[in-house]
Formats: sequence, C-alpha cells, structure tokens
Amino acid sequence: MGLSDKLSEQWNSALENLKDQSWYQQAQSSFQQLSPEQQNYVRWGSIAASVLLLFYFIFSAAQSANAVKDEYRDKQELLTTINQAGDEIRRLKGQNAGFSTGAGSASWKAILQNIASQQGLTTESLEVSKESPGSSQSMIQETLVEANIKGIFVRPLVGFLYQVEHNSPPMKLKGLQVENGAEGALNVKMILSGFMPKTEKK
Repeated sequence: MGLSDKLSEQWNSALENLKDQSWYQQAQSSFQQLSPEQQNYVRWGSIAASVLLLFYFIFSAAQSANAVKDEYRDKQELLTTINQAGDEIRRLKGQNAGFSTGAGSASWKAILQNIASQQGLTTESLEVSKESPGSSQSMIQETLVEANIKGIFVRPLVGFLYQVEHNSPPMKLKGLQVENGAEGALNVKMILSGFMPKTEKK
C-alpha cells in the first residue's frame, strides 16, 4: 500500500468518525431541513469562512517568521556591538600596557637614544635640545621634545620615525625639518610629543 492510499484511508476513517458524532448528525439534519437557497448560503459561507481561516493562519505564520527574523537581527546587532566593545577594550588595554611597560624613570632623551641605536646610530648623533610640558589631561602628561639628528641617511631616518610613531611609551611626530649634510647624509630637526602617566617621572 502506497503513501497516498494510507492517507486516503486515514482521511476516510476520520470522516467516518466525524459522521458518528451526535453534533455532526444534528448539524446534518438541520442542514437537510433548509431550503436549497439556504443550503447554498451555508455552503458559500463555509467556503468563505475556510478561506478567511486559511488567510489568518498564513498571516500568523508570516508574523511569526518576521518576529523570528527581527529577533535574529537584534541578536546579530547585539553580537556586533559586543565584539566592537571587546575590540575597544583590548585597544585600551594595549594603550595602558604601553604606558605601564614604558620607560619608567628614563628621560625622553634616553628613550630616543635607544630608538636611534636600533637604527645603527651613535648616541652622539642625537641631541635633545629642549623638553617642555605640553597639554595635560586627568591622568596623562604630554611633553614636547625638540631633538636633532646629524649625519643620518634616508633608510635609518624612515626606520627611526616609524619606531617613534610606534613607541612605548607613546610618541607622535609634530614637526620635521630636513637639511642636507655632509657626504649625502641628512641633518634632521624634529618636534615630538611624548605621553606618560602623571605618576611617572621623566
């Protein structure tokens, strides 16, 4: 026996059980007592009610699907917000780590000389001519540093400036003046901003 035959058998069995119900028999008897015109009204009314009921179920299913989509979208937006917040927290932690693992009590001159030595420069080639306080925030103090480098070539200069911009504690290049030096080298004057917590001593 195929699936369609089983479904047909179950449908017929359900109809037989329905016909055995007393309320169905009473409704059938009342229907038979109606005039042909009234019976047509009942038939069309049943069809209309069935159509309306079908549309109601379709509308309810669509509303449920939309509700599920809205909930999924809200959860996705929440997840995105959480991820962005996590990225921001990690960024701030990285900044704090930069401050906390900085040069401690070392001067900005010592910090710049360390960067210069990484580019193969001698400590004598770099001179810090001036340090002055910059802007001050609740926990961070800016220091303006004027420095000169003599006899540096282009590639070490690029490396030096890159290390300055990616240093810990943080530093930013605010001004740069390059002049030709001896034997193709360059003489550089620069103004830097250095940032340290106020509790640190420079």
